[in-house]
Amino acid sequence: MDDNKLSGGFEHITLNSGHSVITTPDEVDKELYFFLQRIYRDSQRPEGVMMPDGYHFKTTVFSEGAVATVSGPSGVPILTTCGLRQDPDGALWRMLHNHYDGPLMTDPNNPPKAPYIADRLEIGSSMHMDAMEWTGGFARCFGWIVISPESVR
Repeated sequence: MDDNKLSGGFEHITLNSGHSVITTPDEVDKELYFFLQRIYRDSQRPEGVMMPDGYHFKTTVFSEGAVATVSGPSGVPILTTCGLRQDPDGALWRMLHNHYDGPLMTDPNNPPKAPYIADRLEIGSSMHMDAMEWTGGFARCFGWIVISPESVR
């Protein structure tokens, strides 16, 4: 991926359902840019960052992008989201499939073209239905901050 803005967008996929949409930078409120950058930075601390209503957010950054988990107040994982700038051999896509015990509707051997956002609902999602109202939008914003922050500035 070059350093140009991604005005055309990229794919945002939910592994559990197979649902896929093209997300574009205009879906991220430009007024949230500095707030999102701060959450992204703070979520990389060893303890992650606390969010409203007792939710917790923890991110691991690597050369191709970042993977993060939203956990509920009790610590149970709700959502794993991954923003990838590149995934040349599909290893990260397969990892998201191979480290999950439930059924997924996407094919581990057929990764999307990077960049992309991949979400995987975790066991805690069924215990925190209120979080399902905001985690999709939150994952989209996270993905843009990881993949192309200049596009949403």
